[in-house]
Amino acid sequence: MRRTFALLALSLVWMGGTAAAAPQIAVDLQTYNYPDTVEGIAVVHTFVLSNVGDQELVITDVTVGCHCTTTQLATDRLQPGQSVELRAVLDTNGFSGRVARYITVASNDPAHPTIQLNLAGNVVDRQPYQKPVSDLFNEAYLLVDVRDATAYAAGHLLGAMSIPASEAASRAAGLPPSALIVIYDQNGSTSTLTAVSQAFHGGGLASVYALRGGLDLWQKTYKASFVVAGGTGTWGAFVDVSGARAYSTGTLQNFDISQLKSWYCVLIDLRSPSAYAAGHLAGAVNVDESGVAAFLGTLPSDIDVILYSDDGSASDRIVYGMWQRGSRAQSLLGGLAEWQKQYGNFLIVSSAG
Repeated sequence: MRRTFALLALSLVWMGGTAAAAPQIAVDLQTYNYPDTVEGIAVVHTFVLSNVGDQELVITDVTVGCHCTTTQLATDRLQPGQSVELRAVLDTNGFSGRVARYITVASNDPAHPTIQLNLAGNVVDRQPYQKPVSDLFNEAYLLVDVRDATAYAAGHLLGAMSIPASEAASRAAGLPPSALIVIYDQNGSTSTLTAVSQAFHGGGLASVYALRGGLDLWQKTYKASFVVAGGTGTWGAFVDVSGARAYSTGTLQNFDISQLKSWYCVLIDLRSPSAYAAGHLAGAVNVDESGVAAFLGTLPSDIDVILYSDDGSASDRIVYGMWQRGSRAQSLLGGLAEWQKQYGNFLIVSSAG
């Protein structure tokens, strides 16, 4: 009888230990209270998730409270004692005052199948001459001139990259796969633009549009606006060409000149020549602070101009002075550093070597 009782007791202990074994999620900080932040500057915080249980923790889902928040998670499986960083980015563009957003993490933790992480703080108004990087990102495109080098040098759209039609297939892999790409030739030739579009789509570029009517229709409609001569249009390598590639033939999609005109802007990079050469926003022109006024004098009066510096402080100062004199140029809020904080090296290209 005693032996039976002892076996029963051991069985209960074993069963109890088995029941207790489970994954358990923990977080280093559940609510991040961010400091006062200018509207358009992204709030970035890294939460650390840990498995403090004794079985594998599986993070089954991470959802955000609104489209303004994004997250990155390196792995969704944690062994006992392991941790993983969850990087959260809150785009404050369009917000003002107290702004709180949440992130829900779901896992196989039986005690806490979901936990909520929070970002909370105060957003203050930006200056009217400051342009948030998310606004520029939503309007960003890569303009590609597919004519030959001689035609490009004779006159091309400012900020356009030169990729002759004959080189489209071989150059596609060096372009950012998720970029909106607008191609143009002299007169909107369907055969030429279709061939380039198919070559780019075949190289994995997802969004390729042809400028309807080409450079001829542009000049007929807008005269010499944004058309410049000289240069080779040869750029260096894009810093980041990662991402899924489509690899499909695709079909020719047209892009109206009026739409391109509404998006058109001139980017002025105020940084040093060496910093510019290492990596700048595609299409940007490197202009020293002392030469900005003279350069702007060469542009049409109705052109949109965006200046940027390393962190936005230099461009803010210069553009503020320009606004005092009636200019409507803008400063990229937070500069190139803010662009990279939110979008990495997307559309950042080096100078030709």
